[in-house]
Amino acid sequence: MAATCLLGGVANAGDRSLIPPAKNTGKAWEVYKDHWSPEDETGYSAFVQQIGHSSCSSLATCLNSNANPYRSDVDPELPGDCADMAYVLRAYYAWKNGLPFSYQNAMRTADGSREDLRYSSGGNKVSGRRQILNSVSNAPAFLSRIGGEVSTAMFRTDPVSGGGRSHDDFYPVKINHDAVKPGVLAYDIYGHVGIVYDILRDGRILVVASHPDNSVTRTEYGPNFMRSGPALGAGLKGWRPIYVDGARLSEDGSLSGGTLRAARNDEIQNYSLEQYHGTDPHPSGIWHYGEFRFKNRTLKYYDYVRRALAAPDFAYNPVDELRFGLQTICGSLKARKAAVDNAYMSKVHLKPHPGILPPNIFGTYGEWEEYSTPSRDARLKVSFIELRRNIQHLYEDAKTGAPGVTYDGDDLAGDLFAAFEEEKDACTFTYWRSDTTRMRLNLAHAMERLWDISFDPYHCPERRWGADGAELETCTDDKTKEQWYNAQRFLRYQAERTYDVRMDFTLDQLKPPMVAPAREGGLGVEAPADADIRAYLLGLKGVTLANSEGEGRVVPVTYHEELVAFPAWHNATRNKIVNVQP
Repeated sequence: MAATCLLGGVANAGDRSLIPPAKNTGKAWEVYKDHWSPEDETGYSAFVQQIGHSSCSSLATCLNSNANPYRSDVDPELPGDCADMAYVLRAYYAWKNGLPFSYQNAMRTADGSREDLRYSSGGNKVSGRRQILNSVSNAPAFLSRIGGEVSTAMFRTDPVSGGGRSHDDFYPVKINHDAVKPGVLAYDIYGHVGIVYDILRDGRILVVASHPDNSVTRTEYGPNFMRSGPALGAGLKGWRPIYVDGARLSEDGSLSGGTLRAARNDEIQNYSLEQYHGTDPHPSGIWHYGEFRFKNRTLKYYDYVRRALAAPDFAYNPVDELRFGLQTICGSLKARKAAVDNAYMSKVHLKPHPGILPPNIFGTYGEWEEYSTPSRDARLKVSFIELRRNIQHLYEDAKTGAPGVTYDGDDLAGDLFAAFEEEKDACTFTYWRSDTTRMRLNLAHAMERLWDISFDPYHCPERRWGADGAELETCTDDKTKEQWYNAQRFLRYQAERTYDVRMDFTLDQLKPPMVAPAREGGLGVEAPADADIRAYLLGLKGVTLANSEGEGRVVPVTYHEELVAFPAWHNATRNKIVNVQP
């Protein structure tokens, strides 16, 4: 997602002058300050902003890029997933600036259950901690250790009780400009965490994150980061302030001795449970009954967040919203391409398909976690679905003159469709087919195939991109893999990530959800949600065409050439949409 294409003008890439010079330039980590000052936090925000706006594609390349003013020959080469990136960036900055650092390195479930800590139903509590209050002789070794000790389980904590006998590294922030700033974390209860790196004039929160395959992607905070009650700790979280109490100052200015203290919730100015209970909590105390009120209007949570963070005079423009949404989706598609290419280059698709699915496809370990894409694909589906819904709401609001929405043209339907076509054509990518030829797709092709793209790493790359017809002829999948693909159809229809559902079924045990409950192999949903933005926009133009099943399908009157090339219901000539080249 190019920074120059962000809604609300060119994105602020951060003031590099706010990042202070390094205090520690060698391997040693000497602590010179007993706490992080407001200036230290400002510098960290600018540091994260530089990383986010760079083009780095892994944690290692981020730290070795020009966006990092502290890079040096003594820095370690650090791979890492989302949790690793969140902790490592904070620790790295603390090392270079001589600041204290502490992190929770062991967790237990809050209710004593033996669940996977990353997806525990009752949340977690801190049970172990590492800290640097004075010094460590080998900071690179310390940083390298972090990745093996942290996971998204560290973020799954109740803000009131999650610290256990220690303290929670994080606290939920109030939704305002003082609290929501670069460096704040965005936790999704379905096993993902990102780092906020910018807030735009229109209130959008930009997030950078790493993944199990070590790729780094950029997106925005929205329904792709699922809400939850306080016990699971979802949402926007700040780093809890820590202090080294009782330390002595050595001759060189470094600290000696002292004990660690963390700020209590009531000592943190921007601590708030607003994200859970709303601006107007319900008298019953039930968290999800609370309302979010903004200027006398009741809004959905994610809309409230944008309104609260947007410039006071900002109003939604449906055309701009569509463009930005499609650009964000384009970034997600290209990130997915990198993940699928990684599986292809590792030749996972040439291995025999395992005889059984993982216990849960969304949260597992090993080869499936590294090369599959069910969670990534679910977030992509949610992005299409939500953009489709949002554009409909904005179109209707613009037509009725609702407050907070603006449009100064005379053909909103036409302008929306033109914007879609321009963004579709601007978003192209290629993937390697099994025979090493390249297939070119664009955003609209991906949207058309959204419910056909396979998350299964053992499928050929053609199926990973939902191919059929001539495009699929190069696929190397055997009959068994084809059967797995067909059996997983209803799982592909599912946009919601369900971590509490047993999924370790064999091929023979998988059934459609219409004929069996999930516990008996009926996984997924019966039908996908409406994510077809193009069909909705064409509907606004009032033109339809019957497909081969006799159902009305909207198409543009002047698009006869693309009718042959684009729609999924015209399978006979579908592969003309792609550009195949050696």
